[in-house]
Amino acid sequence: MGIIDRIRAYAGQDGSDAERAGGPSGSAAPSSQRSPLELCTIKELQRALAQDGGAPVRYRFLFTGNVQGVGFRWTNQGTARELGLTGWVLNLNDGSVEMEIQGPSGAIIKHLDTVHAYYSRMRCRVWLTEAQALDVQSNETGFSVRY
Repeated sequence: MGIIDRIRAYAGQDGSDAERAGGPSGSAAPSSQRSPLELCTIKELQRALAQDGGAPVRYRFLFTGNVQGVGFRWTNQGTARELGLTGWVLNLNDGSVEMEIQGPSGAIIKHLDTVHAYYSRMRCRVWLTEAQALDVQSNETGFSVRY
């Protein structure tokens, strides 16, 4: 999607519905709104944090919305590295972004909060559409952008 398409989509002139753009059905989700799945995932991570303290967890996330062409992968990489998280992030052909992220629950919550706040300020809608807990990988040492 080019810059003109993004402007038209933001202005509601592209004929797309909010669901196709990654937001809730029937309404244009503002950039500050979080998906119900993201809110549930944060609560799940908070429960894990209360139970196991700093034990690492791993999640697979799928994001839709304005997540390609805006530096989303690089922002995730920088934030993850600052927080000592491991994993990877990848643009998919359908315009979504897949990510696996691993580390303490509190750091993953901070990561999601930081990335969401950053893109909200840019008026980019970031919508978490899939979240799956995975087994921790003990041999992973960093966070990378995949191609």
